Amino acid sequence: MVTKTLYRTVGMFMLCSAALFAQAEEEGEAAAPKAQYVELSPAFVTNFGGTSAKLKYIKADISLRVPSEDAADLIEANKALVRHQIVMRLSAQSDEQMAAPDSQESIRKEALKSVQSAMSEETGAPQVDDLLFTSFVVQR
Repeated sequence: MVTKTLYRTVGMFMLCSAALFAQAEEEGEAAAPKAQYVELSPAFVTNFGGTSAKLKYIKADISLRVPSEDAADLIEANKALVRHQIVMRLSAQSDEQMAAPDSQESIRKEALKSVQSAMSEETGAPQVDDLLFTSFVVQR
């Protein structure tokens, strides 16, 4: 009789502990917002290099990492502004800048700063954590 009561008590304790642990895990996951990725499509295609006789092009596929779904919604609402900032940054590159070994990374950082600045002016916060090139092709 005591053994059955002990088993029931231990069993109930284990069930309650498992349920509380699962609930705490879910709350912990819900509390930490997950990064969202916003793909800017269609791909960016623009010329660069100024007034040289031969046209040179950049084609880039870009995704933005944003901290929340709300930020992703704000990016979507301001997509024209974001795309404009990136196109202007890509087309402003000189031949010398594009020939540098770290040109892609420097362009990425400059474009990120431009987008963050524009979004700060529009929404009061940068909204963008990172700018990622998923494809980057240069034709000279």
